[in-house]
Amino acid sequence: MAKNETLHIRVNENIKASAEKTLDVLGISISEAVNIFLHQIPLVGGLPFDVRVPAAPENVTVRNTEDLYKKLSVGMEQIKEGKVVDADAVMTNLRDKYGFQD
Repeated sequence: MAKNETLHIRVNENIKASAEKTLDVLGISISEAVNIFLHQIPLVGGLPFDVRVPAAPENVTVRNTEDLYKKLSVGMEQIKEGKVVDADAVMTNLRDKYGFQD
């Protein structure tokens, strides 16, 4: 099929550069990636991926600077109370639970 339409879009330069690096590893250009994307839309009947706000557990949600400082204060209090876990123990637990390798 002949390519005879042109798209002109504006994107953040950092996002574009990051995407180009990733696509370069895959051996495709941004133009080819956009063509792949556009081909997928009619095949799946919409966007070929979910578009949603990532959900995060309540204890890590930070909505503003004040919220961030409150969460940091809670963390500092936990450290003072000795509620800490050795990093080696955490890694051992992750390896055992999920089969992670070094």
